[in-house]
Amino acid sequence: MDELPRVWNRRRPINYPKQTEMAGGIAAPLLAGFSLTTVTQLVIGQDHPWLFQYAIAMFVIAAVLLVNTVQFSATALGYAATPSDRLDYNPEAALVPDILRIVRKRQWEEMELRAKYSARASLCYNYGLLAFLAGLGLIIVPRHPWPWPWGQLIGVVVVCAALISEGTWIFSAARWPKWLLPTSSTRIPDSLEHEGAEYLFASREATEIADHLRKCVELLEVIASQK
Repeated sequence: MDELPRVWNRRRPINYPKQTEMAGGIAAPLLAGFSLTTVTQLVIGQDHPWLFQYAIAMFVIAAVLLVNTVQFSATALGYAATPSDRLDYNPEAALVPDILRIVRKRQWEEMELRAKYSARASLCYNYGLLAFLAGLGLIIVPRHPWPWPWGQLIGVVVVCAALISEGTWIFSAARWPKWLLPTSSTRIPDSLEHEGAEYLFASREATEIADHLRKCVELLEVIASQK
């Protein structure tokens, strides 16, 4: 069965702009701020960790990528107006097909732009997070010969596990491992007659009755005004 023509350009998940908002508006600024603070401390501090030079490089890379995440996210959200928002700003589109055509054209165009900027924000965020985790691991590697202090050993192991998990997530495009990153569900909706349309939309008969009543009211108003 061929897919019906769509009024609006849409992507799944429908609420995916929230992901961009959360990453670029909350997580990225916090991590970028922490990275810059750590770089400053490592540069001006006196007691340096063993691999502090490599940690500085990783945190600088992380800060730059995370700041770019904020920029791309902000631009993407600028194109995130919903169809209802567009119709609210252009109420005449309900009466003038040419205006509605312009509104639909812009929505289709801006959806593609939003997707492109969101993809750039996601790329910067993912690799910025990898650099951040790498820098975090480097600053806790001890100078002591083996065996390492147990606290730092656990920290290094946890960071390495996080790097492997994040790297797998990124390079598999969030498709592997399935137990951690499910992308599908076998849940089936409850069976309803006409798919429950009577609960969601007004019936045609009810709409016709409402139109007749409205016309009757208008006619009565005209008669009353002529008396």
